[in-house]
Amino acid sequence: MAEKTKTEVVEYDFDNWSQEAEDAALLALSDVKHIIVEGDFVGRFADGAIMRIPLKLSLAQIDELQEKFDNPIDQFRHLVNTFAGDAVAETLNDRNLISVSVMTEKYFRALKRAQELSFPES
Repeated sequence: MAEKTKTEVVEYDFDNWSQEAEDAALLALSDVKHIIVEGDFVGRFADGAIMRIPLKLSLAQIDELQEKFDNPIDQFRHLVNTFAGDAVAETLNDRNLISVSVMTEKYFRALKRAQELSFPES
């Protein structure tokens, strides 16, 4: 006679879920940090993996990114491949989408902010 397996019943507290609780839970999905070092964006994933990519891109590099890739994640992956190498770029494939998206967004925000800070308001 086959042994019966127990199914654990989990109680979820849907009634007391709040926007603050959701924000905290979503933020915990990706602990991505970054700094700027000698003109480079240096990003660190939660597991300690670090990627260093220059913020000083040529017009030709920007043209290539926009011509070859429609979305920012593919553009970022190409930059990682170009500046950090195939092995580092390949690690992006195994990372969760949220972490890669956050790292991508932080890189392009830093690039945009560098451009904006170069033109102080008069």
